[in-house]
Amino acid sequence: MGVLRYFPGSEPPEQGPSPEPAASGSGEPGWAVPVLGPDAPAAVEPEPPAAERRASRRAENVALAALTRHDASEGELRAKLLARGLDEADVEAELDRLKGAGLVDDAALADRLVRSLRERKGLGDGALRPALRARNLPQAVIDAAIAANAEDDEAVDERLQEVADDRARRLASLPDDVAERRLTAYLMRRGYGGSSLRSAARDALERARRG
Repeated sequence: MGVLRYFPGSEPPEQGPSPEPAASGSGEPGWAVPVLGPDAPAAVEPEPPAAERRASRRAENVALAALTRHDASEGELRAKLLARGLDEADVEAELDRLKGAGLVDDAALADRLVRSLRERKGLGDGALRPALRARNLPQAVIDAAIAANAEDDEAVDERLQEVADDRARRLASLPDDVAERRLTAYLMRRGYGGSSLRSAARDALERARRG
């Protein structure tokens, strides 16, 4: 076969030696795998769909508006968000965010309510439990808050007498039996009971009539 000749300027480029495949530990040819260094760019998380972002912002706005007006339990916020037609997954995600930020804390709320309801309304433990349940607080949280703020018998009797004295002044003009019956029922609704209740009611009415 004759020698292949090219016109000047039309010669093909010179071919270098083919790259050798990286050798594997077994002696067989392998392929080099690129190793990412510490400066390699991190994988970019895909941005959530626009509809999902809007739902998340709406859940956040409704929750923060409720918390701006007053403290709310996790159960109260959940009910409010679901009532606004938000998806359950969006609601739970927002509640998790608020709890992580410390804006929703059932234990702290229950503790504040126990102390506040005792001081402002003079409630005994028997009335505290339903009052806290009305705030959609879990029973375990309620029990823990009442136990953490437990009072001795002397403190309970002292507050019972204060509540009885305050109410008796409004009943002093009624006949004895009517006034005592109404005052006793009132104290029971405030969460008090036991043998000290009736004696507190009678003492309070006697002082109210003398004064």
